Amino acid sequence: MDHPAPQRRAEVELRGRPAAGARPRRDRIVQAAVAVWGRCGYFASSLKDVAREAGVAPGLLHYYFTSKEDLLSAVVEELDRDLAESWRRALEGVEDPLERIPVALDAMESGWARRPELRRLLVEVYVAGLAEPAVRDRCRALRGHFVAGVETEVRRLLGVLPAYTLVPPVDLAAAVTASLEGISLAALVEGRDPSAHLRALKVMLLSLVVSAHLAAGREAPLSRLGELVRPR
Repeated sequence: MDHPAPQRRAEVELRGRPAAGARPRRDRIVQAAVAVWGRCGYFASSLKDVAREAGVAPGLLHYYFTSKEDLLSAVVEELDRDLAESWRRALEGVEDPLERIPVALDAMESGWARRPELRRLLVEVYVAGLAEPAVRDRCRALRGHFVAGVETEVRRLLGVLPAYTLVPPVDLAAAVTASLEGISLAALVEGRDPSAHLRALKVMLLSLVVSAHLAAGREAPLSRLGELVRPR
């Protein structure tokens, strides 16, 4: 029986069960795309730029990804995992519902400062998703996961408040997510640090605590809320 040529065998291994070392190389290409598209933009960059960043031959990209859009979908998956892991690490060990949302926003602020290219990348991903149905579906899933995470935190917060029935938790979570996306976009357009806007959002969210106490005829814990608003 004839045996496949070495190049063909490598292709079969990569498209089926990954050969040894295939996954690290694929991950390196995804990380290179994150770096290039976050720095230069998705539409202004080519796959050759990604290959150069990853230190691989341009033709090798097509063993792992059928197209630029396919690679973009993998980048969206990577963003999804990164956001979920960052959120988990930031809130680990923080049990107080009142404290968890300020801690999460502070962690997001420090993450944006540490990796500013991710803010541009997220915008690039959303814009590309408007044109590519497959990418759009991934973007919807990405937003859905993030909104669900925020909703979980909102429900924890509402559960300790004396009264709050103004809007459903899922709608509040969606509004918080949209606010974060808008703050990120505005900072990119204006070329400014988003820290002040994130702090304003923190104040707005914690004001729900005040309104809940007032609606129940109770005194709001203003001194504690003031402590939570301060940068950490």
